[in-house]
Amino acid sequence: MPGTPESGLAGSSYDRAASASGVRWISVDKPGYGHSDPLRRRSLLGWPDDIAELSAHLGLERFAVAGESGGGPHALAVSRAFPERVTVTALLASMGPSHEPWVRQGMRPTNVVFFYLASYLPMALRVPLSVMRCALRIPAIAARIESSGPAADQAAARDPEAGYRDQAVEDAFRGGTRAAAEELQLFAKPWGFDLAEVTGPVQLWHGTSDVNVPISIALGLASQLPEVVTHYVENAGHCVGFDRRHEVMRVVIGAAAGGHRGECAGDTG
Repeated sequence: MPGTPESGLAGSSYDRAASASGVRWISVDKPGYGHSDPLRRRSLLGWPDDIAELSAHLGLERFAVAGESGGGPHALAVSRAFPERVTVTALLASMGPSHEPWVRQGMRPTNVVFFYLASYLPMALRVPLSVMRCALRIPAIAARIESSGPAADQAAARDPEAGYRDQAVEDAFRGGTRAAAEELQLFAKPWGFDLAEVTGPVQLWHGTSDVNVPISIALGLASQLPEVVTHYVENAGHCVGFDRRHEVMRVVIGAAAGGHRGECAGDTG
């Protein structure tokens, strides 16, 4: 479940690692992104219904879920809804419940503005999102934004395996900015469930140098999730999932084989 705003094309970054591990990696378009129809007044609690329909269509009885950045809350909603079907939930630089004050501590100022607007002036959200959409189409601006991140994220962006990341953002805006604005509003209000209700196994990867979703959010999530293994990766940024993609696949395979906690080399706290 990709980030905000990204379409399912973002999942291509994990294709090679998944194929090498024997994992069937399915990356979805959330409502209004890519080729997915918009869904007005959608909720995180309604998202598992979409996944239930998709899994039935594909004949999947049990599966892991992975949520990257803004996909994290969606993955947690699915795990909460289907504790007997979800083998493990992988959170990759996951966003937290941004109506909670602790979520915004240390966040990049532009992101704080987005969530402030989502909380208090939601109708105004589409203006900065439209500016972002236009700016990313200008190579010089896009390169400057990319170079402003930590070194690990800059290296990930240059990696040939990064796939269609740039196109995933543009594809998310295929139908305009409304879907992204509505998704930010989802995060800015109570999710409809407590983190303590996610009773299945969770493995969380987060970079200590992430400026989009700061490490304080990972610490807050880990303190409230009942069964969680944490991987705090020194000097990694928002692309920590891509950086540790082979570890993620090993955990998915381990959970499918019955070892819920899996085995994962790397920085674990």
